[in-house]
Amino acid sequence: MKDERSTTQNTIDQPSRRWDVKGRILGIPISLVVIWAALFVTASAIPALPVPGMGGVITINAIMTAISGVVLGPAAAVANMAGGIISMLLFPFGAFLGPLSFLTVTVGGLVSGLLLANRWKLAGVVELLVVATWFVNPDSWQTLMWIVPLPYTAVTLLVIFFPPLRHWARKQILSLDRVRIWPAMFLYVTVAHSAEFLTTNAMVNWMYDLSWQYWVPTWLYWVSVDTVIIVISTIIGVGVLTGLHRARLPHATEIYR
Repeated sequence: MKDERSTTQNTIDQPSRRWDVKGRILGIPISLVVIWAALFVTASAIPALPVPGMGGVITINAIMTAISGVVLGPAAAVANMAGGIISMLLFPFGAFLGPLSFLTVTVGGLVSGLLLANRWKLAGVVELLVVATWFVNPDSWQTLMWIVPLPYTAVTLLVIFFPPLRHWARKQILSLDRVRIWPAMFLYVTVAHSAEFLTTNAMVNWMYDLSWQYWVPTWLYWVSVDTVIIVISTIIGVGVLTGLHRARLPHATEIYR
């Protein structure tokens, strides 16, 4: 029994070795990547749900980005990037960050996908680079601007760099435990959304030079919006992952299990 548990744990903790299989992108069938990108483009045409108070919105794309890593692994970056670029070309008025708008969803899927694939060191490097893009901006040193990346960035860094939490969350996702998958999914969704929203905030700050007078007074509002997105994404993420497993359709947990 002890040997079986040891083997199972080693399987969960070891990176996948099937990234180079023909007909796949980073272990995921090309067809699934294409379908996800197409769904992403379709979701871009669905009107956003406004959140009262300011300009916050809840979009299907944000939810898809949040769960993309657990569905596609690192290939989520490719699918999100393709869907983001096509959406930007078809719906240019929604690309408020210009031609680089696709970077936000790409980074979100990449960090969580790498974490699922147990490439946690690379995921950590990407996340730290995103954090650095915020703090190297002179505007980020204004009054209380350090709180903007919190609290989700702190949670993300904890999941990535604290081994017991990282192993536990990954194990629950891969095993599809009926109960423990919920908090584990919440952590993975937080990782993806944190990477996406901080990339967005950093780009906005560099492009528009917004001061602490914008960021700090509105911080609680944006945290509330992000929390709602994370909770919704957690519920949908568990449903999607469970549904794919029951339907025996390809997804990342089959590859990295």
